[in-house]
Amino acid sequence: MIDTVSNLKAMVENGEALSAQLKKVAFRPRARKNLELTFGPGRAADLIGRTPEALTKAEAKGRLPAPKIGANGRRYYTLEDLTLIRQSLGIIPGKQAHEPAVVLAVQNFKGGVGKSTITKHLADYLALQGLRVLVVDCDPQASTSSLFDVDQEELWDSDETLAHFLAPSAPLSEFRRTIRDTAWPTTKIVPSSLGLGEIEWHMVAGAEGREEIMRRFGLLRAGISQVRREFDVMLLDPPPAMGFLGMNVMAAASGLVVPVPARQLDFLSTIHFMTNIADTLEALNEYNMGVNYDFIRVVASNYSRSADGEAGMLRILQQMCGTNMLTNPILASEEIKNSVQEFRSVYESDKPISSHKTFTRCRDNLDLVFSEILHVIRQQWPSTSLTGFGDQNMLDGEAA
Repeated sequence: MIDTVSNLKAMVENGEALSAQLKKVAFRPRARKNLELTFGPGRAADLIGRTPEALTKAEAKGRLPAPKIGANGRRYYTLEDLTLIRQSLGIIPGKQAHEPAVVLAVQNFKGGVGKSTITKHLADYLALQGLRVLVVDCDPQASTSSLFDVDQEELWDSDETLAHFLAPSAPLSEFRRTIRDTAWPTTKIVPSSLGLGEIEWHMVAGAEGREEIMRRFGLLRAGISQVRREFDVMLLDPPPAMGFLGMNVMAAASGLVVPVPARQLDFLSTIHFMTNIADTLEALNEYNMGVNYDFIRVVASNYSRSADGEAGMLRILQQMCGTNMLTNPILASEEIKNSVQEFRSVYESDKPISSHKTFTRCRDNLDLVFSEILHVIRQQWPSTSLTGFGDQNMLDGEAA
């Protein structure tokens, strides 16, 4: 008879060794992801909110640092250059210092809808716009953490993890200590860890009395409140089930993005999901949690115009969700699929994995979708328009 436990452990050991080999291939020649993004004048100007001609004039007059020149003689900018230009012009792409971050959960209980992939790509898009982003990976599967190059082995002996913070009897009281840097200068992550899967049981065990249940439902909310003004957007990647972890995410979020493939089974499961969300909010409010989202946006994910029935299902989704539905669907793309296999997003490389046409079409589509989300995010701040765009900060030749 096969020893099941030993068999499982052997497969895990093999998997960990193979995972290490995969990362060496994906991040060659370094084991760690290293962003070396460059932007031409047009792309850089677009991300900053200026015209290429205006940047050139400002550089010629010394208002901005001179751009870098490549071997081909063309001007280019790095991610750090974009930050310096924004600072030189007094542009604040995110919220004002006194305003709280928007806490956005990318949530759907059904697996395979692209939840972690969307979280990663949305985080990178927001970082390109200059926003300060905190990603909180609450899914024990740790897919989002892997995409941000978090080494789970490094967390094994650490007591500064989300699992330790959420454990009812844990001594960790400072949420800030769970936050780690990423390859993106303005993005940080609270990674998932191996111990997070065990927390569900500990959160349920011994939760007696109304006050203790309320406290455990609100642990994540209390944690992120400690740093909420230090970021523009917080992205929560929840587990695919509504247990105590899921309840914590629902209680902490101020808005939802719900990815739904335009397929019949996914449509039916989404109806069930929204019923569960409504029931969950009612349950949380019975405990005086005061949860009421500022917005909910549904996005069709992995959408293929040529697939049988998907165009019709998209129309049905639009009818069901009304103004809660994003205008643009996330198109199915081999570029996204191949990028994720290399533990990165489409935004993390200048070189396409497939053809340049496929890469450009994919990135342009993601830009359209995420710009809709960014517009909704900006509406949540009292200072709804970009600051730093007044007359005193305009470049030569531009009108306010």
